[in-house]
Amino acid sequence: MAKKFQVVTRSAPMLESADVFSPLTSEILYGEVVETISHSGDFLKCRNINDDYEGFVTKDTLSDEIIPPSHKIIRLHSNIYTEPDFKTVPITHLAFLSGITLSGEIENGFAELEGGGWIWNDDLAPIDFKAAMPLKTAMMFSGMPYLWGGKTSRGVDCSGLVQLALQHSGIPCPRDTKDQVKAKIGHAVDYEDGMSMPENLESGDIVFFKGHIGIMVDNKNILNATSRTMDVRVEPLSDLIAHYEGGITAVRRLP
Repeated sequence: MAKKFQVVTRSAPMLESADVFSPLTSEILYGEVVETISHSGDFLKCRNINDDYEGFVTKDTLSDEIIPPSHKIIRLHSNIYTEPDFKTVPITHLAFLSGITLSGEIENGFAELEGGGWIWNDDLAPIDFKAAMPLKTAMMFSGMPYLWGGKTSRGVDCSGLVQLALQHSGIPCPRDTKDQVKAKIGHAVDYEDGMSMPENLESGDIVFFKGHIGIMVDNKNILNATSRTMDVRVEPLSDLIAHYEGGITAVRRLP
């Protein structure tokens, strides 16, 4: 019988198979909930409730006590302190969009977490807050390392970057590029052909390539997490058109 668990570590690596040396396919953030599919030694095969993505997670990252988050972290990462004092040594830190629950106590600009610990209150927003501009969210990661399967400032991949940006705006988004293009996010934008530079692109448009995705910064430049330079960067769209076989495969515009 399927059972639900909540991530209680900074993030839970989701792996391709039940092996610590297996490739990373995604990360599940603190506070996210998974549903079990099967057991394999120290691993559980799980489905992330937020995006239906499946993979193997170690049991020690999970708890069977589910506490619905009241807030989410809106900075790339936020320190957790033992006391409401920035001079104390942080006990851990949590990543962007991690879900936490507050006790209701506010002191010295810090909010107390349910179960202990303090976090800077300005790093938080209510769990149902929807950011206005996914591009602005994605730009927070500019300069961050590229990491296949990553979804934090420690490293992020192309589809993870877009998923985080859209989720922060309340837009459901699958985990992988192949599923994102099928999801029909927003509405389609026509273009002449994949190998030509479109003249009708706008800031915030999502552009797909074969196995890759990015967000337009303006009508000529695109933000993407790329293994070509192992970072998140803005670069000319024309460079990506030349690099990826067949060039552009789809363009979607958000409402």
